[in-house]
Amino acid sequence: MIMFRVLALCVLWAFAIAAQAQVHKCIDASGKTTYSQSPCPAGTKSGAVSRTVPPAPPPSAQAAGKGAAKDAKASGPKTAAELEQEFRKRKQEQEKATEKDAQERANAKTRETNCRNARLHVAALDSGAPLARIDARGNRSIIDESQRKQERVYARKAVEEWCK
Repeated sequence: MIMFRVLALCVLWAFAIAAQAQVHKCIDASGKTTYSQSPCPAGTKSGAVSRTVPPAPPPSAQAAGKGAAKDAKASGPKTAAELEQEFRKRKQEQEKATEKDAQERANAKTRETNCRNARLHVAALDSGAPLARIDARGNRSIIDESQRKQERVYARKAVEEWCK
């Protein structure tokens, strides 16, 4: 019988401790929210806030977290000089990216122009119309069929190169 009373007393004591550890959320008439360990006064909305403790991370994650925390504390907030240096670095990277983009657009335009010219040259060679070439002295000479075949080979290679 005494054992039963001691057990009941321990259970009641455990509930009392749990009740004292509760956090109450109180919202008054004006909408202000307060948190306290004592129950909310009359005329306020109340609700118990449950506090759950997340499980501990594995030991390896704790060690990594401590190392990262030490690094963060060691570096601290960045100085104005460091912020300025980062800003200049970002600006320089942005300028490089803009320059690279402009260069790529110029290369694409050149490639398009060369492709169009190479195709026009192949079309002119395939048309069968007489074609003239100007030599080093400035004299015009009409190309014959063997020269036309040779030019056609070079022109098709140019189309393959520029019109990829």
